[in-house]
Amino acid sequence: MDLGLEGKIAIVTGGSKGIGRATALALAQEGVDVAICARGVEELEDAAADIRARTGRRALAVRADTGVAEDINNLVAATVAELGGVDILINNAVNSTAAPFMELADEDWLNHINVKIMGYVRCARECIPHMRRRGGGRIINIGGMAARYSNPLTNSNGVTNASVSNMAKNLADQVASDGILVNCIHPGTTRTPRQTMLLERQARDAGITVEEAEARAVANIPIGRMVEPEDIADLVLFMVSGRAGAITGQTIAVEGGAVRAINY
Repeated sequence: MDLGLEGKIAIVTGGSKGIGRATALALAQEGVDVAICARGVEELEDAAADIRARTGRRALAVRADTGVAEDINNLVAATVAELGGVDILINNAVNSTAAPFMELADEDWLNHINVKIMGYVRCARECIPHMRRRGGGRIINIGGMAARYSNPLTNSNGVTNASVSNMAKNLADQVASDGILVNCIHPGTTRTPRQTMLLERQARDAGITVEEAEARAVANIPIGRMVEPEDIADLVLFMVSGRAGAITGQTIAVEGGAVRAINY
């Protein structure tokens, strides 16, 4: 299936590992030039080099912290200067602490809110004028299933993930007339470095091994396995393509059927 992405330009925040890295690679494999950002320079450069080697597309590595407005301004400016514009924004960066409610300090909450909610806001605000100049665009907010269920170790995740879903709908209604479509994806239990940290904390609290903690997590997933970053990337490809031209303001879960609630 031709997704019509050849020659597009994308920004992927949190693009050095996990879902961000898999998504940036998948976009490049479809002919998209990508700019990826993260705070860790070594992993970021490695990811960009890997994308270039495997796809032949341009992959720009820009060190940026989405919690810092100036970094976002520089990221978008560098992307436009080096790659020529912005057609696609994948808001994915996050920095959170897995801990029970009473262990989270104000700084933990505010850091998560600043990096994720305000980071997504900053990126969208900077990219939208460039998308308008190019006749449209796509914005995908990566949230998480903590928005839909409680977990003693994902308190701030629930708040931020619910917020970026709400933001997607509000923004979608305001920019659809510009040809810009905005959606949110809620990954479930996904094999990422952040998920590993969560499993390590769960294992420590329960007095079990990490392997046992993972087995418990997978036991509640009907498809019988963790979600992989590539599962999220595959949906992103469709959502940013012309094949999804009538879908905007939606939140779609990729969680293997783990959540039993019925969402209308």
